[in-house]
Amino acid sequence: MNLDGPIMGRWERPFVRVLGGLAALTLFFIMLLTCADVAGRYIFNEPVPGALEVTEFVMGALIFTSLPLVTLRQEQVTVDLFEQFIPRFVKPALHVLLNAISCACLAAISWRLWVKAGEMFSNGEFTAVLQIKVWPLVYYMSFQAAVTAFVLLLILIRNKQVETTAES
Repeated sequence: MNLDGPIMGRWERPFVRVLGGLAALTLFFIMLLTCADVAGRYIFNEPVPGALEVTEFVMGALIFTSLPLVTLRQEQVTVDLFEQFIPRFVKPALHVLLNAISCACLAAISWRLWVKAGEMFSNGEFTAVLQIKVWPLVYYMSFQAAVTAFVLLLILIRNKQVETTAES
């Protein structure tokens, strides 16, 4: 089995295009809002009302939209301070262990975000300035954390298949 092949099979290309496009549009919106706010503040002495609040809100969506893509491409930030001390034969098992722990952690984060979104919905929580309901964003973040956990699970399954094929 090829390690460079798609992890999600035929679904990977549309998955990357949809989430990548959504992330790009979200980032573009943040850029436009920031430009309008800065121009309004310094040229017209009238900033966009609630721009900081909207930017913070949308930034949460951007981070959780990008998380499955970064995980799928395995482009997470890594710190390799101790890599030179780890024996070569241990590294594959360590990668499996770290992916399994990451999968479990993201599943737990997804579950807790889902619970928190339900509480926010019940309590009618909203932002301070623009009175935007927060619960849809938190449900979205929960969903994307679950998608990321699923991507990690697919990576674990594929690595196991590659390992089994290599042993044969």
